[in-house]
Amino acid sequence: MSAHFEQMERKKNTRLVIEGKAFSKGTYDFTFQLNDTFFTAFENADILQADLTTDVHINKALEDTVSISVTITGSVELLCDRCLDRLNIPVSFTGDLDSEERKECTDLLSGRIDLTQYVYDNVCLALPIQRVHPSQESCNREMMALWKKKTEDKAIDSAFGQLKDLMKN
Repeated sequence: MSAHFEQMERKKNTRLVIEGKAFSKGTYDFTFQLNDTFFTAFENADILQADLTTDVHINKALEDTVSISVTITGSVELLCDRCLDRLNIPVSFTGDLDSEERKECTDLLSGRIDLTQYVYDNVCLALPIQRVHPSQESCNREMMALWKKKTEDKAIDSAFGQLKDLMKN
């Protein structure tokens, strides 16, 4: 079985839902392609673009024993905290849903497994706190020059800058 959401912008629903009620004993694999439309549905303005593959592996050993593992790979585009240019960040996550997470994701009446929130949360958690280019040299030179000038101007305007002027006299 395979679910494929490649053209999410054409769909009203941007949810990662698997119809699990009909599962008999066995293993099932699903692949979801996620783009920036997925994050727009969460009103996430930080992620400008996304190209992520989400692989879901479900193993139903017994009627009431189900294990779910999720692997997310790809990249997202954000703004650099330093220069505000676009920055490509690789995303890599692998996780097994614990019993509480499986309960949260599974609708007992319909048997649907909705991994939308789980995937969104784990992509956001996989992103670094500080989002900057690998070095200042990689940043936008014009923006870095403006930032440096503004920092120098603030230093001159500060009390320490005024003390520096007093020391000259």
